[in-house]
Amino acid sequence: MTNTTELFLDGLTGLYNRAYFMDRLSEAADAAQDKRHALALLLIDLDNLFLINHERGRPAGDLALQALADALRRSAHDHQTVARLAGDQFAMLLPGTALATATQFARAIRSLVGRAHEVRPGFGAIDVCIGVAARPLRGSWDATDLLQLADLRLDSAKRSRHRPGHEQPVWAGPPDMLDGDDAEGAEDEGGSDER
Repeated sequence: MTNTTELFLDGLTGLYNRAYFMDRLSEAADAAQDKRHALALLLIDLDNLFLINHERGRPAGDLALQALADALRRSAHDHQTVARLAGDQFAMLLPGTALATATQFARAIRSLVGRAHEVRPGFGAIDVCIGVAARPLRGSWDATDLLQLADLRLDSAKRSRHRPGHEQPVWAGPPDMLDGDDAEGAEDEGGSDER
């Protein structure tokens, strides 16, 4: 008999799946809007999964996804939600975290991911692009708006990889609506410690 919790887990990585994450995102967005608390979202894309699968075989691609999942799990705090959304895309929900702190946290995650061999012995270096978004201080917004903004910034991060001298694998800038960076009640619990 299937445990109810298993319905919300990704089979390969053991992280939460997209359905679970979208429920948590909606709840967190509603709470942040009502209480005017900070909320940030990271969308994380594993670089070159297609090439890893093509050149080293699908088992190596699975190991790369598991190494990234381990690094994300290791960096997350108890109140943060980490999920595999689909394929090579992951997400982290950071309640009580403003844009500047979320951006620092994203850079720390990228550094940890680059040392994946420390998290998963025997696996070499991998890299990611990250789109960072935080709830706007003013106006009406919802979970979909936050997700779309993070997705736009993830696309910008990936495109910047092809512009020599402009590489920004962690992207928190335009295109944007106003992000909240000093929201009332923000606890800035994003942190950047690598546990």
